[in-house]
Amino acid sequence: MTTLLHHLARGIDALSSRDSSSPSVPPYPDDTQYALDLVVRECLDHERTPPAGVPELVRWCTDLTSKQWPHPPAHPGVALVDPVHRIRTRACAELAGVAATADALMADALSDLSEDEAAERLRFLESHVLVGPGTPRELLMKSPKDASIFKSVKALYRPVPAEWAVRGRVALCECGLPARLDDLADEVIVRCERETCPPGAWAGPRLQAGRALLLHTALRLFVALPATLDDRVRGGLVSEGLPMRTSDPATRRHEVRFPGCAPITFRCYDRIVASALAGDATADRVDVAVVPDRSPTATPVARQEFTDALPPGSLVILATESELLSGATNDRKDA
Repeated sequence: MTTLLHHLARGIDALSSRDSSSPSVPPYPDDTQYALDLVVRECLDHERTPPAGVPELVRWCTDLTSKQWPHPPAHPGVALVDPVHRIRTRACAELAGVAATADALMADALSDLSEDEAAERLRFLESHVLVGPGTPRELLMKSPKDASIFKSVKALYRPVPAEWAVRGRVALCECGLPARLDDLADEVIVRCERETCPPGAWAGPRLQAGRALLLHTALRLFVALPATLDDRVRGGLVSEGLPMRTSDPATRRHEVRFPGCAPITFRCYDRIVASALAGDATADRVDVAVVPDRSPTATPVARQEFTDALPPGSLVILATESELLSGATNDRKDA
């Protein structure tokens, strides 16, 4: 069942897609207005004072456990809007279903390509999150093939949103996602889109924001972000000599055969919200959802949340990369 939380997430996500320099100016996106209407009705039903408008609703979404809510719409620790920078969080994107948007974009971008061509295009997108005005020329000089790929996927890039521009420049965190630099000391990262990078992360190249382009936000979070994990897991399985193939390049859904067992399908995810991951993994029709070893979704509480959110009869397993790889090792030893 779709919950108030999901409607809120979709409303905030729709608002974040507008020009972030003026998020408080109506008219608002339909999803945002609908989320506000639902919250107002919920407040009136419980004889509570509702938010006065969208700007106040955004403030409410920085703390979903606040006493302002008629009842908490989410788990403790989950926020849809960053309380300091007032931008949409990763949790919001996951709950809003942005992962499905990423899959649709990739399916279109990789359609009618051979397996090798699809892999090359996917690799380009994963490694070129931020591009500058000189990128086409640089690619043409260094790799004509990459220059050709860029022409094919340029529509997947967007102008740099205001929240990632500081003093007219944009940078990437060492994790590969956009970073917000300190207003006074631009070598210091105060926030990155991944949100889980440890203190001390360094900023990569800084470009003039007005002339740079960023990969579509859905592709940054749900294609580029899990790419490193996907490479590690596939590399580990291949090093074990296990038969493996990619059954769907667009979603990077893979199939692997462990000794003495039927093939299993898996996909690698880098996520924050376990319940949203359960829904996506079910929709992806995988047997195993693989997450990083230190993922917030790998804790005992999150694993239980994942299990509880699975539809009745679903047999999807949540496993960390080490659990999957060690299982492959053990199976080979037992063979």
